[in-house]
Amino acid sequence: MVIVAATGCASPGTPAPSSQAAKLSVATSDIATACGYADELTAFGDHHVSLSSEEAMAAQGASKLAGVYARSHAWIYQGESIGGVVNGSIALLGECGLPGARTTLLRAEGR
Repeated sequence: MVIVAATGCASPGTPAPSSQAAKLSVATSDIATACGYADELTAFGDHHVSLSSEEAMAAQGASKLAGVYARSHAWIYQGESIGGVVNGSIALLGECGLPGARTTLLRAEGR
């Protein structure tokens, strides 16, 4: 007999429900936009510039993304699993220097 836990599970290839896909759209947009702004502000080596507004924007996106990830990391969004979206966002936030939002996603993954 096989027992399957239902929390956080989805069949492989199951698209994210439209309500969750809408949250993912906003979340990934917030993260990408915040990273773009952070990259612009630090492009010429000035790493003493405040990135507090960019960090806040990225944190909002990370919180939304973490919420969807908590529901199911197996759903598919734009051809990628939610787990893959989270991993890509963690890498992006590390590259653009927004550690607070990155930490939110690392915690969501249990790291």
